[in-house]
Amino acid sequence: MTAARLTGQVALIEDDHTLVINRGAEAGVVPGMVFTVHCGDGQVITDPESGRELGILRREQLQVRVFDVQQLFARAHTFVRTDDFHGLLQIPFVDQVVTVNVGDTVTAVEGEVSASWTGTGGA
Repeated sequence: MTAARLTGQVALIEDDHTLVINRGAEAGVVPGMVFTVHCGDGQVITDPESGRELGILRREQLQVRVFDVQQLFARAHTFVRTDDFHGLLQIPFVDQVVTVNVGDTVTAVEGEVSASWTGTGGA
């Protein structure tokens, strides 16, 4: 078993391509880190045999890459939409609308710190 992945929430929508997450250097966030953004509460999965709740299926809306880290928060730019064909092929989106809300869950993508990250300002 691996350690739990870093999670947090969207704290602020800065503009159409920038958001703030409620985790920063204190939580181990570094520039170049990639987070997935999950919309809403997700769908509850129930075992049809026992009726027992098995968990929650959360849908990834997009991915963001951290470019500015403060002690308690980090700013990130959108760069990959993952809920459609463009995300499947890792094609950056330009004119598509993805709704992200304050409070949506973000989860660090394991092992994803951009190798080409230069720290010069974003994706």
